[in-house]
Amino acid sequence: MDRDSNDDGRIPFRSLSCYQEICRLADKDCHFSSIPRRPLFVRDVYDMVDDPSTDSVVSWSDSGKSFIIWKESEFLGDVFPRCLSYDLKDMTSLTAWFNAMGYSKVEESVHWEYTGNYLVRGQPPHPTDTSSRTPGGVMISPEEAKIMERFFASPKARKQ
Repeated sequence: MDRDSNDDGRIPFRSLSCYQEICRLADKDCHFSSIPRRPLFVRDVYDMVDDPSTDSVVSWSDSGKSFIIWKESEFLGDVFPRCLSYDLKDMTSLTAWFNAMGYSKVEESVHWEYTGNYLVRGQPPHPTDTSSRTPGGVMISPEEAKIMERFFASPKARKQ
């Protein structure tokens, strides 16, 4: 077995050829680089979900430990690119992206619902955490890896 994969075939996110580009974009988007903080993506997701102006499109679940995307096309076409500077075309790509960033789809939900370790309503990620801004230790499926590699191979992604 490949030393970089585990028993279920998942591979380290950091092994992708696009990993360095993702790190570069995370550093470029960091407006407060002198302040150590949780991964940029984690904070941006929290802020997007917590924004009352997007509640008709994406909002907290009743438990406050996950979020639900209510309107897929508006989320992918407006909210997600505006809040996170990424341009994904379908929910499958979005799910792969979220999985790579440490979020998981709530399988029991009939909606596009996602949860993550640092995602709790009323508890924004703490600004003094010195964690890396990218999830190098995250394991992803080969299918998710293909989606990520394909996205970063596109001309639009290289312009960022």
